[in-house]
Amino acid sequence: MPVNPTELPKQRVLKALRERLEGTDDASGRLPPERELAATLKVGRRAVREALRALEDEGTVWRRQGQGTFFGPPKLVSEREVDDLAHRVNPLEILEARLSIEPVLARLAAMRASQADIDAMRRIAGRAATANDARDYERADAAFHRKIAECAGNAIFRAMFEMVIRVREKADWQRVRQYYFRHDGARRSFEEHQIVIEAIAEREPAAAAAAMEDHLRKVSASLSGADSPIRALG
Repeated sequence: MPVNPTELPKQRVLKALRERLEGTDDASGRLPPERELAATLKVGRRAVREALRALEDEGTVWRRQGQGTFFGPPKLVSEREVDDLAHRVNPLEILEARLSIEPVLARLAAMRASQADIDAMRRIAGRAATANDARDYERADAAFHRKIAECAGNAIFRAMFEMVIRVREKADWQRVRQYYFRHDGARRSFEEHQIVIEAIAEREPAAAAAAMEDHLRKVSASLSGADSPIRALG
């Protein structure tokens, strides 16, 4: 796959890996080992590791100790379940479910997240704020919320969250996504995400839960606006 020699190694690897992932039909979902990727792309293994970390932060890949690196979110629920729900729910139902789950996840993350986890939250939140379009924004936003779910350290809650967020990703709500993005959603969410992060960083579980609930309620209010296309979804 062609790369621009003037780009920094990490940027070259990120670009090449994104192209590889977009065009793959590998049913295993497994990426080659770091040393193989480094040899193929003619870069050092450090550049490969940095690129994989960036992709992991945004939820594009995930790693399992002793088994390798896989693309896509961890398969905690089946595709059949996700597909079925994606055709039966609307965005406000998704937000109702998230309001029941994510404040709890934020509270637990404030108790359990490491400093490295918090640093990753900041990086991911920054990418959401600078997204170029609605799809890029939603990808980064989902990665931010996934990171908090991961840091909560509760497998049951994480599986519940993953079901909800994957239904959101799978559903054909392009008009709703564009509406939120064009109505300054990325900037407002970034500011609200910062409040969640600070509460987690300060180890304040109640404040983290309250900040997450406030954020999701504001998103819900925005999507319920008078000119929102959500009304056409039934």
